[in-house]
Amino acid sequence: MANISEQPPLGTIRVFAVAAQHENFKRAAAALGVTPTAVSSQIKALERHLGCALFSRNAQSVELTEAGRQFAAACEAIFARLDKAIEDARQTASRESITVGVGALIGSQWLARRLFSFWQRFPETGLHLHYSPGGVEFSDGQTDMMLAWGDGRWPHLVSEPLLRFETSPILGPALLGGGDVPQQPEDLLRLPLLHWKDQFDWLEWFSAMGVETGGRLPGVVIDDSSVLLRAVLSGQGVALGLLPLIQAELQSEQLIRPFRDAYTPSRSYHLVYPPDAMDQPQLKAFRDWIVEEAGTEQAALG
Repeated sequence: MANISEQPPLGTIRVFAVAAQHENFKRAAAALGVTPTAVSSQIKALERHLGCALFSRNAQSVELTEAGRQFAAACEAIFARLDKAIEDARQTASRESITVGVGALIGSQWLARRLFSFWQRFPETGLHLHYSPGGVEFSDGQTDMMLAWGDGRWPHLVSEPLLRFETSPILGPALLGGGDVPQQPEDLLRLPLLHWKDQFDWLEWFSAMGVETGGRLPGVVIDDSSVLLRAVLSGQGVALGLLPLIQAELQSEQLIRPFRDAYTPSRSYHLVYPPDAMDQPQLKAFRDWIVEEAGTEQAALG
């Protein structure tokens, strides 16, 4: 094999291959997004490096020489193999690594505690947890699956119920300022309400408690579950907490739970993915693993 320092730059050879395909420096320049002068300069540099003419030139056109035709045929075969190798490498990477979109609270308080289990079972599969506080979105071309909170209806996507948690109003001691803890559900309407993503969960909870709201509530809507929790902890308002995810804060009394009765909302966490995701063995393996882990969790919660 020739010393790599003696070989012409790969970029220069690519310029020649495009120029040979068009046999026209102007069209080659347009295809490459450079100027015809840049193409001509690269070809001349390559000819000097090889010690032979690759094109015969006249005032109106250029034409491959016999040496140029032979070299062009070799370049075409080489670049075809290189392009295939690049595509194969990308496909291999996508098969061996998966990206899962996840919100802050479910990610840190549930999924993160189970990562060693995944690694033990699939040590050769790379797992990238993508912080995704917003809605369900796959247009970035990178996210393979998402753990999403909702009613399970996402058009054109597969949605599998994963985790259903009980919920209850929660607030920080600072919000009360030494005053009394709310005694009745309607007492919460006198406090600032914090909503996660939209007002639906609070409206559903008040309806279940027999409190009339008129279908609309005041308060701040926060998309990010970690920001919501931080706001509650600092006494900014009262929110509905997913009880299994905030046990540490409740036990340390950083959070107050005014009512002992819990409520199971209609919305829950789902595993959401495009219809063709199960064609990839690594994604199917992750799906089977997380469904099993969620089943174990639900059984423990009763």
